[in-house]
Amino acid sequence: MKDIYLLVEHGRDLGEVYILGWFDDKESARDMAEAKEWQAYRAALNADASWSMQAPIPPDQTKYRRFWVQEISKFNADITPLASAIH
Repeated sequence: MKDIYLLVEHGRDLGEVYILGWFDDKESARDMAEAKEWQAYRAALNADASWSMQAPIPPDQTKYRRFWVQEISKFNADITPLASAIH
């Protein structure tokens, strides 16, 4: 296994980014991101949005993604040899 897949959430307030978890399988990570998109959409439908004139757009009708998958390469840390002198 050389790569891992991070489930990332784009924050709503100040553009912050949150790492929600990681997966060994890209397909599992994408499925979870899609499920999270729909969960956020349903929560937005149930939230009080009297200030908004427009209803939330379903995830399958927009290119914007609040949750996405970021692929990163795993690395193996080398063991550092201990010094012979003890301080």
